[in-house]
Amino acid sequence: MIVILLGLLDILSAVLLGMMFYHFVFQAIVIIFGVALLLKGIIFIKSLASIIDLFGGAILLLGLFFAVPPFLFWIAAILLIQKGIFSLL
Repeated sequence: MIVILLGLLDILSAVLLGMMFYHFVFQAIVIIFGVALLLKGIIFIKSLASIIDLFGGAILLLGLFFAVPPFLFWIAAILLIQKGIFSLL
């Protein structure tokens, strides 16, 4: 059950990354999901999947305050969607 919830967190974070690319941002939600991804990445630091979480969380939070190159949004979104789908299966 917890794996499904964490997979949904990944997929929703990827959707937020896509929304940020088009400058459609809910700042509070982006901060919550960014911090959640960073915490999830720090907790499970020994796996490659946690590095993807750290990257996605960092891009979410940095995208609020700085001009992040668009290809980083798409790379993070694709990796998080892939990770989320695999954890749902």
